[in-house]
Amino acid sequence: MSWADRLLRLATGDPTREVVEHLLRFQHAMAALDHSIAAAAAQAPNAGAENGLRALTTNADRLASALTRGLQERKQASTTAPAAVLNGGGRNHWGRLVDVLEGSRRLYGEILRDTPRLLELDPSLADLLRELNDGLATQLVGLRALIARADPQALD
Repeated sequence: MSWADRLLRLATGDPTREVVEHLLRFQHAMAALDHSIAAAAAQAPNAGAENGLRALTTNADRLASALTRGLQERKQASTTAPAAVLNGGGRNHWGRLVDVLEGSRRLYGEILRDTPRLLELDPSLADLLRELNDGLATQLVGLRALIARADPQALD
């Protein structure tokens, strides 16, 4: 590394640190989302809803392991924030699903918003970010389908 590279790194900051901060934030949000989905599945009113939520939990676990792999590639130990004991304030199954949907939308939006900066800092993140975007998009579709079936105001 030349003196110019060192000076540039000092002036702009270490890009690896910023990438790791983003990935850790995504991992914590994914862990919280996974916990919310598992809690909603445990309180599901019927087997169909429980099976649908278990499939979404499997998807969330796959995405969390992809984030862990991305952190390990950058020589960073993955840490998960302690999960909350409660699953939010949803009074019924539909409300809990809506809370999970909002959390998924929030994480999906954060990833989309941060993707250009992350790719600028580390182009090797393209596959990981694509996997996260595709996985969360699939999860959002599945949640919307479950919410439509659980809507207490829906007409038959």
